[in-house]
Amino acid sequence: MEATRRNVLRILAVGAGVAGAATISPSALAAYGNGAALRESTAQRSPHPGRLTGRLVFPDDADYDNARLGWNRQFSPYPLVIVFCQDAQDVINAITWCRRHDVAFRARGGRHALEGWSAVDGGVIIDVSDMQEVEVDTRARQVTVQTGVTQDQVVEVLGERGFAIPTGAEVGVGVAGVTLGGGIGQLCRSLGVTSDSLMGLDIVIPEGERGARLVRADETQHADLLWASRGGGGGNFGIATSYTFRIHPVSDVVVYQITWDDWRQLGRLFRIWQEIAPFADDGFGSVFNPKTRADGHIYCNGIYRGSEYRLREIVQPLLDVGDPQVTMETMSYLDAWNELAGTTDPPRKTHIPSAWVYDLLPDEGIDAVYRHLAELPDLGGEVWCLNWGGAVNRIPTDATAFFHRRPKYYMEWSGNWETDGEQKVVLSWTEQFRQALLPYVKGSYVNVPDSSIGDWATAYYGDNYARLRRIKTTYDPYEFFQYEQSIRPY
Repeated sequence: MEATRRNVLRILAVGAGVAGAATISPSALAAYGNGAALRESTAQRSPHPGRLTGRLVFPDDADYDNARLGWNRQFSPYPLVIVFCQDAQDVINAITWCRRHDVAFRARGGRHALEGWSAVDGGVIIDVSDMQEVEVDTRARQVTVQTGVTQDQVVEVLGERGFAIPTGAEVGVGVAGVTLGGGIGQLCRSLGVTSDSLMGLDIVIPEGERGARLVRADETQHADLLWASRGGGGGNFGIATSYTFRIHPVSDVVVYQITWDDWRQLGRLFRIWQEIAPFADDGFGSVFNPKTRADGHIYCNGIYRGSEYRLREIVQPLLDVGDPQVTMETMSYLDAWNELAGTTDPPRKTHIPSAWVYDLLPDEGIDAVYRHLAELPDLGGEVWCLNWGGAVNRIPTDATAFFHRRPKYYMEWSGNWETDGEQKVVLSWTEQFRQALLPYVKGSYVNVPDSSIGDWATAYYGDNYARLRRIKTTYDPYEFFQYEQSIRPY
């Protein structure tokens, strides 16, 4: 790797210039990186190829290290160039260039690809995070956002106007990736998953064997591509440049936080939570979040689209356990979102498997959760559960690509590390946790992918995978858009 990087730096010093609004000729880029094979491949192409455009960052630029890294720092890619696209034409140019020269590429937005699949060694990262325009039409009750907009940005813009779309509650995560994988959060039980509010998108798709073009996918044109974009996962069919969502009026909500310091109550609290949260009215969003025994805390938080009085009635069985610290406060949805999300979500080295709980965990399943949280040292380990049902459940599983509409709740477990030794501990722990839960859970969430899953297609997409493959064959038969767990054409 170091030899390749030195070659990149030496040649770029002659032909690259500085990072910024710039272009670089294919012949210059082809002269390094993949060596003779890439040079020979490029030489055989058209004598008048397209050019990379946008804000380009090269290995000898001061901000290269920052530009190449994602949120999950266990992955450290070394791309040849990062193309920060400024508009749809930059995306078209980047895809066309990569296709013409057989250069590997990955699409990237909010940098939260948990398995590092939005980056590539020795290839091109097509980054859309600079595209951040937002246009709200409250009369039509819709918002159009460019593909680089993050969840916190759209929540703020809509919240100031008394509207919302259902999103997660993480700062800095791109709306694009959230939407393409479905999108889960505390408004889902009343408004559906994020992609249920998606009305249409502009997306750059492959054209022929070497080109690319921008199309509109909505209910009237390329409707199959819209269907696939509502939960089929990112990086499979093209690179979207903008999304149009139906927006929903949201009045004040109650935000609540319950904290227990007596970790020994975990089993009892988990049983009570799973018997309450999936069956409360649609306005009740709830996260159950026990940490490891080494940490010693158990949290339950969320929002309720109703009164504080009714909320207290719902959670009273939880409040009766031990001596919890309880806060409940009525506020705007925007303030509630910020309260739950916090202000920062710093990068880390982490591993996060996920699963769907279709039937309530039996005692043996809860015991497995207790046992594994008791075993892990204090390495940021936790379980994170989100109640499911309501509006999500009222939509057929084949109405969109998002399949997992019938579970009682969603679950993920994770640990963090800094050293190689800690990494081995965490990865072993997360896999043992998975094996212990397998008899009681089904599938996994495509936005929280895991490279260790064998039958990932069924885990993410269930019965919808066959249709996704047909759509892939229609729009990307040469499988230009691919990564480790991308949808395969027929």
